[in-house]
Amino acid sequence: MIGHRAYAAAGSAGYHRHVPALSQTRAYGALLLIATLWGTFPATGKLAIADFPPVFLTALRGVIASSFLVALLARSGAETVRGLGPDSIRAFVVLGVCGLVLSTQLSYIGYAYTTAANAAILQAATPVLVALGARAYLGERLRRRQQAGVAISALGVLVVVTDGRLWMLRLDDLRVGDFVTLVGLVAWTTYTVYGKRVILTHSPALTTTAAYVAGTCVLVAEAALTAPLFPRPALTSVRAWAVVVYHALFGAIAHIWWYRAVERVGASRAAVFLNVTPIVGIAMASTLLAEPIGLWEVLGTLFVLGGVALTTATPSRVS
Repeated sequence: MIGHRAYAAAGSAGYHRHVPALSQTRAYGALLLIATLWGTFPATGKLAIADFPPVFLTALRGVIASSFLVALLARSGAETVRGLGPDSIRAFVVLGVCGLVLSTQLSYIGYAYTTAANAAILQAATPVLVALGARAYLGERLRRRQQAGVAISALGVLVVVTDGRLWMLRLDDLRVGDFVTLVGLVAWTTYTVYGKRVILTHSPALTTTAAYVAGTCVLVAEAALTAPLFPRPALTSVRAWAVVVYHALFGAIAHIWWYRAVERVGASRAAVFLNVTPIVGIAMASTLLAEPIGLWEVLGTLFVLGGVALTTATPSRVS
């Protein structure tokens, strides 16, 4: 399925007769809004996991988002789902596992074991990870300046994770949540880079909906099996329900627009806009959770963003 241009003419082209392609300006505007939205997730997510265990929260978010996306897809017409085949199901399962079961779930688990500010700062490394993934899977080239950017961003991540104690670090100084967050970012990179090829043959709306449904099926089964291992969720918590609905509905819309923007401007260039995410995230962590923002968090952020600037300075050859 993936990479076969004949399906692209039948499926994706049919979709675009009903949904006009984003202009570059609109794609950039959408990416800016998406990055701002995602910047609010660490602080608000940390509020929710105080009442809902991470696995339960992710499964609940998946159920709400999947129901919403299926309802939207049902109204979009038959052209949107054209081109489905056995390989499509496999692709959607891969995206569901990477984008929801791993990336989203690990994000919530990470929030429980690190600060919201750290989670937001580490998300700034996403453009570098996407550039590396695009190089390996899509053939997008990394030049010397970009390779230097990768190294500088990696240094920034180390500064944040170790609180600047690179040479006198003890294992008990490390935050487990930082590493969980980084693994989740690797999963998100796979979701973005692999999805770039999937949307050659299927619409972003279908791709996102099918990935959510596949991921949610896994999450619901996982939540049921692991329920005895976690505290019971506080189902009367209005705060937690508000966060879940906010993350589910706006997160689902953001995923659709993310793929539409990636389709228009390319994976590496789209990821540049995620530089906004840590800025919003740090501000939210400070104002909403009163988390202290220290020198090493600021310095690490500057290293990460500086590395991202170098990594993304040269336009990708694959769009």
